[in-house]
This record gives sequence, structure tokens and C-alpha cells, in this order.
Amino acid sequence: MDWRTFITIAHIVGTVLGVGGATFAEVFHRRALRDGKIDESEGGLLSLTYGMLRLGIILLVLSGFAYFLLLRLGGRGAILYEPRLWAKLILTVVILVNALLMATRKLPVWVGGSISIVSWYAALILGVWRGLELSLVAIMAWYVGLVLLVALIFRPGKAERRTA
Repeated sequence: MDWRTFITIAHIVGTVLGVGGATFAEVFHRRALRDGKIDESEGGLLSLTYGMLRLGIILLVLSGFAYFLLLRLGGRGAILYEPRLWAKLILTVVILVNALLMATRKLPVWVGGSISIVSWYAALILGVWRGLELSLVAIMAWYVGLVLLVALIFRPGKAERRTA
């Protein structure tokens, strides 16, 4: 197996763990809060899910850096100026900062969850959609719009705010 194949596999596994982890984190968290509290077994499941998310972002960052080196050293540096790549880099930073803010409880869970799930899916879509021809501004505008839409959906209702 050559380096490119190894890096690609690591990148895909990181993305799968991240997207799956973000999805299940939201599903498990929403389900756990139905009764207004998170019991021990629900907390354990959430902890495991957050661990998968962490592993996913670590793999994604390391394999992304390896891709960067491979492209740069392989004479394919022009790809480093593509808007799709820069959008993925921005999303990676957003995922990291969001995780830090959520871990330190500086963001409400519904806001952090909205940012997390949209960021992971946006990174996945940008990674797969090879023919996308949008500017960085257009990509980020779509992203911000989707984060706001999901935040409106995830926003707790009046009854949920009273019990939280």
C-alpha cells in the first residue's frame, strides 16, 4: 500500500467517525433529555460517542496535514488554492473551536450541536463533491445559512427551557 492510499483511508475513516459521531451525539443527546436528565447509561453512551468524535477529528487533522504535504511535495500545489479545500480547512477549525467551546460549556448544547452536525456533514459533502464550482464566499454563505436553519430546529421550546 502506498502513502496516498494509506492517507486516503485514514481521512475517510476520520470523516466517517466524525459524521457518525456527530449524528449519534445529537440523536442520543435529544433522546436522553426527553425526561429532563441524563442518567448514567445515557451519559456513558454519550461519552463513547464523543470519544469517537475526538478520534475522527484527530484522524482528519493528521491525514489532512499528510495530504497537504503529499500535494505540496508532489508538485500539485495548485490544488491548495481551491475554494473547496479552503472551506474544508475552515470547517475543520470550526469543528475544533466548537468542540472546545462545548467542552468548556461556553456554548449552549443546541448551538454547539447545530454547528457540529452541519460542519461535519458540510465537510463530508465538500470532500465528495469534486465538481463543485462555487467561490469560498458562496460555500461559507451556504454553510452559515444551514447552521442557522439547524439551530432553529434544535432550539429548545419553552417547556424544554424551563426544565433545562
